[in-house]
Amino acid sequence: MSKEIPVACCHSVFTKEQRVEYKSIWGELQTRRLGITELENGYQYGFPGDAETLRLINEWVSMERKCCPFITFSVIASNTDEPILLQLTGNEEAKAFLRTDIQANIDIITKQALEKQ
Repeated sequence: MSKEIPVACCHSVFTKEQRVEYKSIWGELQTRRLGITELENGYQYGFPGDAETLRLINEWVSMERKCCPFITFSVIASNTDEPILLQLTGNEEAKAFLRTDIQANIDIITKQALEKQ
């Protein structure tokens, strides 16, 4: 019987340097993101199929799973002509957490776009 993991991020698992690296990697992935699709139990991000993006995704997942063990990560990659899909899934509470996190990112992007006008 598997133990229920609480839905809460624990960024204290990272050193200061690792937090900087984590933010840098995710920031770079945000600039490469092709889109976000809602799934029944989470969200799917699409990214270009190149090797460098795949490396960044794998590096980010290896860090993110330490601080957010309640999320299941799936990376789907075929040939370089096809997008890389990163699925973040979990129970209903995990999906609500992801939705809030995604909405916060959308709000930041919208605010930045409005400030540039």
